[in-house]
Amino acid sequence: MKPIKKIFNIFLVSLLALGAVVLVVYLASREGGSSEPGDTYHSPTVFAMDTTLDVTIQGRGAAQSKKDFDTALALARKIENETSRFKPESDVSKINAQAGISPVPVSEDTFKIVGLSVEYGALTNGAFDITVASVAQLWGFFDQKYRVPSTQQIAQELSRVGYRKIIIDANNRTVMLAEKGMQIDLGGIAKGYAVGQMYELFKARGLKHALINFGGAIGALGTRSDGKDWVIGIKDPRGQGGELSGELRVSNAFVSSSGDYERFFIRDGKRYFHIFDPATGYNPTQVIGTTIVGPDSAIADILSTTLIVMGPARALELMKTQTGFEAILIDSAGKFLFTPNMKDKYVIEIKEHI
Repeated sequence: MKPIKKIFNIFLVSLLALGAVVLVVYLASREGGSSEPGDTYHSPTVFAMDTTLDVTIQGRGAAQSKKDFDTALALARKIENETSRFKPESDVSKINAQAGISPVPVSEDTFKIVGLSVEYGALTNGAFDITVASVAQLWGFFDQKYRVPSTQQIAQELSRVGYRKIIIDANNRTVMLAEKGMQIDLGGIAKGYAVGQMYELFKARGLKHALINFGGAIGALGTRSDGKDWVIGIKDPRGQGGELSGELRVSNAFVSSSGDYERFFIRDGKRYFHIFDPATGYNPTQVIGTTIVGPDSAIADILSTTLIVMGPARALELMKTQTGFEAILIDSAGKFLFTPNMKDKYVIEIKEHI
C-alpha cells in the first residue's frame, strides 16, 4: 500500500499531552465533508489528568448530550482528584507522603487501580511497575526540568522501586508503600480506568453511540449512529503534524496507544522519553510505539506502556495470554509487528514501515 499522508477534509482532534501530540487521533469519518451524521455532538475540549478529554455523542440531541458529557466529566474529575500525584489531597499524594510510615485509606477507584497495577506487575515480572515514579521524577518528567542523571543517582532510585513493596489491605481498603522515599504514579493506568468508568456510565444512561478520547485512551461505545464503525487514526511516530501511519475500525472496544514521542526531550542528539524500564532506570530501546485494542480500557492502557518496556519478543508472548486483546508494535527499525488477529479485526490500512 502507499504510505498514508497527512489527512485533509476530516474532523480531526489531536490530543496534546504536555505539549506533545499523543499517538492516537480520532477521525469522525474517512470520507470527510458532510459524511458525519447530523446528530453528532462534540464536547468542548477540557484539560484533565495532564492531557485533554474530548467526547463525541450521537443520537441523543445537543441538550441531552451536554448533560451526558457533564456527568462524565464530573466522574473523570473525581478519579483525577483521587489519583493525581499533583494534587496534595489525592490518595496517591497521601500514599507517597506516608511511604514507610503508615497505611492510607483510599477510595474504591484508587484501590481497584492499585490492585490491578500490582496484578500486572506480577504478570509482567515487573515490566509494569507503578513504583518507578521516583525514577521518572529523577529524569525531570514531573516538573519538566529535564535532566540526564548519573548512574549513581539512578541506582539509588532503583533501590526504592518494586511493586512487591506495595502493601494492600483489602479488609480496610488501605494502601501502603513499605519503604520511605518510595513513590507511585498511576499515569500508566488511570486514564484508561477513567475511560472505562465513563463508558459504563454512558451505557447506564442509555447511550448507544459515543466516542471517548482521553489522552490516547479511547472508548468506542457502539458504532456511529449511521451504523458505521468509528475510525481511529494512528499517528506516525516520526511523521509531521497530522501524518498517520494507519487507520483502525472499532466499535464496542477500547484503544490505547503509547510511544517515545508523547513526552520526551533531546539531549546531545539523543531522545529521552517518559517510559522507563523498572529493571534499569533507563528508557527501553526496542519498541517506539504501540497500539492496543481490546475489551478493557484499564488493561489496554497498561499494555500500551508495558509492551514498550518488554521489547518485541516478550511483548508478543505476553499478548498470547491477553484474551480479546490485539496489538500493533513499531520496533526501533520502524517495522510494524502485529498480533495474529489485529489486521483482520481492526486494521483498515497501515504502513509496513515508518
